[in-house]
Amino acid sequence: MNPKKSIILLFICICALLGAEDTVSLRLGTPGKWYQVERSNWSRYDNGKYTGLTHRETRSLLSVRSGLQHQTIWSGSFYVLEETLRDMSAATRSLNDIVDTEFTLTNDGRMTVTKDNGYPRLRNFPVVPENPVTKGDVWEATGERAVDPNNDGNISVMPIEVSYTFIGEETYKGELVYRLRAKYATRISTYNRPRSIHKDLKAANGTHDVDILISAESGSPILMLDKLDETFTYADSSTVRFRGSTAIFSEHPIPVDRRNLVKAIEKQGAKTETIDTGKPTELLSASEPQPVVQTDMAKKEPEKKLVDTKNITSEPFIVENTPRGVRLSVRDIRFIADSDTILPDEAWRVDAIAEVLKQIPGGKFLIEGHTADVGNPTGEKKLSIARAEKIAAELTQRGLKADQFLCAGYGGTRPVSDNKTAQGRSLNRRVEITILE
Repeated sequence: MNPKKSIILLFICICALLGAEDTVSLRLGTPGKWYQVERSNWSRYDNGKYTGLTHRETRSLLSVRSGLQHQTIWSGSFYVLEETLRDMSAATRSLNDIVDTEFTLTNDGRMTVTKDNGYPRLRNFPVVPENPVTKGDVWEATGERAVDPNNDGNISVMPIEVSYTFIGEETYKGELVYRLRAKYATRISTYNRPRSIHKDLKAANGTHDVDILISAESGSPILMLDKLDETFTYADSSTVRFRGSTAIFSEHPIPVDRRNLVKAIEKQGAKTETIDTGKPTELLSASEPQPVVQTDMAKKEPEKKLVDTKNITSEPFIVENTPRGVRLSVRDIRFIADSDTILPDEAWRVDAIAEVLKQIPGGKFLIEGHTADVGNPTGEKKLSIARAEKIAAELTQRGLKADQFLCAGYGGTRPVSDNKTAQGRSLNRRVEITILE
């Protein structure tokens, strides 16, 4: 063979091999449990005037309900908290909510929300191409974004046109990842107004620049950092502008060893309560979490079938199996009237709860406060939140970490007994701690 031709062929083969090494097939995937945290820090401007730093945090705990070859059905809950800060001190706490969701996710990132309560906020994002990519490759895809600028429940779902660029491979916290860069704009006007936009939202405009890291091993988006500047205009001509960043990162929930958990519960002398069906809970024999079954959090939960309450004060808590995980229900816990101060004689209950929760190092716990219904809904809700937060503070003093707790309160809207009797009202005054699984 001609030496020059040999050299040319060799050069072509080397280039092909180098090109193959730089080529990456992107696929999205997640494990059977998916715990995601979204933290936003935005400067807020109302009608052009700076009004403070908005910190919005959403934690989602999702599970696969079923999976096929190219798609999976996810369901779970989003835990939402917003604070507007001025001079680094809390000025108001406008939202503390739990939102259920269900959606189908394909391997390339396409999402169909089947139970839409405004979450996830980003849909069809990120999206990866079917064909392999190399550094610098660009592709475009459509997505959706659910927004609620005032966090008042008036949700708008707007389409977005996203341009993606593959930046390349790198190492993040010791893990091989693929970096993508995405850009999209917020564009809503009188002439570009989808039906899914809330009637009070007149216009929106702004920009988003997003860095995305995807695990090379699992395909899970492990970090997205969104730098944004956008303004929303309402029908009354008022405006809200946000400027700052949102970080979205994925974690894997700490697995709960139910056998050790059961031993710890039994050691504290707690008993198991029957569930809605009247059948004994399967907690004591279960080694795996129960399937997730969605409930509508906006509706009052059905009343639980109660145990014999003659000796209820001799037990630190009652154990219940719930869709979100094992729940420790502290019935008739005594606080000073109309306050969040726990009576000294109740410290043993908190001690017992702490000993159980310490069996799940790094676990996440939902604390929900409830009061009796005595005809003061606003005061009851405020008091129930304060009591939930007080329990979290007491558990923190006993060795758990503050960031392990999510707190909510429902006042007297979710009774487990009749508010017409003194005994029923005492049972409704309770705090529930769910070990999120």
